[in-house]
Amino acid sequence: MKKQITIDELLAENERLAFQLEEAEQLIDAIKAGEVDAFAVKRDDKPEIFTIESGDFGYRLLVENFNEGAVTLSDDGLIVYTNNYFHELLGLQYSQVIGKPIAAFIEADSLELFNELFEKGLTGQVKGEICLVSPERGIPVYISLTALHPSQHTVGMVVTDQTERKIFEVQIKEKAEQLEAKNKELEKMNKELESFAYISSHDLQEPLRKIQTFVTYLNEKEAINLSSKARDIFTRMQSAANRMQTLIDDLLAYSRSNANAAHQKFETVDLDIIIDEVREDLKEEIIATNASIISEKLCTAEIIPFQFRQMMHNLVGNSLKFAKPGVPPRITIKTDEVKNCSFLDGKKGCHISVTDNGIGFDQKYSDKIFQVFQRLHSKDEFEGTGIGLSIVKRIVENHKGVITVHSELGKGTRFDIYIPS
Repeated sequence: MKKQITIDELLAENERLAFQLEEAEQLIDAIKAGEVDAFAVKRDDKPEIFTIESGDFGYRLLVENFNEGAVTLSDDGLIVYTNNYFHELLGLQYSQVIGKPIAAFIEADSLELFNELFEKGLTGQVKGEICLVSPERGIPVYISLTALHPSQHTVGMVVTDQTERKIFEVQIKEKAEQLEAKNKELEKMNKELESFAYISSHDLQEPLRKIQTFVTYLNEKEAINLSSKARDIFTRMQSAANRMQTLIDDLLAYSRSNANAAHQKFETVDLDIIIDEVREDLKEEIIATNASIISEKLCTAEIIPFQFRQMMHNLVGNSLKFAKPGVPPRITIKTDEVKNCSFLDGKKGCHISVTDNGIGFDQKYSDKIFQVFQRLHSKDEFEGTGIGLSIVKRIVENHKGVITVHSELGKGTRFDIYIPS
């Protein structure tokens, strides 16, 4: 038996319906007046309205001018709001995007990942990279999904175009591949240099020694049977052979200065010990030139002892070689700790200076002197191959350091070395 509805219940229901009608009329009036943005979609043959109330209108205007896509999605993935950036990014009109499933604008390969992100975005916040699809191209994008939870269950999505970044990543990858190819080429060249060093140390030196031996024999044993012109020729041959021997030795030292770096261990060494060993090595030259080597209490440093000894030998030997005629060489070696060294990117370092009172050179040649085979004087004036300072520079670089030089004609030269400590 049907339950009887009382007069009071009918009046209450009538009042409720009247209130709902009044609300609906007010909403319609607000939409007509532009106080509320509304969008309707048809779902299960029933219209469903999504609105943005006037209190959010200023915020919407801000979102419209974003340099990123701003999209609101219903809980089943329909686009219920989009700013201009998003549909323009896709190369479509607003009417071609609004009310459509977001899946229609996502590349097939990205769809599974998007669905996972979307499910998480319904209840929280999540980010990821997917690829959108437009009539012209695929668009790599970074998306951020956030649950909005208004009266309708929706998800806000911010879309950032990654096209330029992806292009940049491709360029970086290409550069990296080019660099790798250059490194392989350099490695090949280094191996060829090692092969050359082997040939120099064995195949070239053997015939050279025979030439030197024969020329020395003729000069010493057969000189009486030679004319003065022939003796002069043999003397010149001996001098040329000796220069070639020096060149081969220097080339070997130059090639080994880099190869040894990978195999030599760094040790904490008192630099006073290194200088004492250099003094002993150059004892004859020091006595012959009446030179003085002044070194104050030097610091300790993390170095490859063998290489550092060779470096200091070359620098001191260079000062002895380029002394002023008739003036005893005076070589001063100093060290000090540098806390914020600009040459070492602000790191702590050890500064070593080697100063002499020799002939010096024009400062404009300061870069040239470190180049292989570069000479500022002819071989008739000073002996040498022009490799000694190249070896010095390479050894400094093996120690992750920097070397500079300051010089003035007739006033001597100062080399400054900075290595990490």
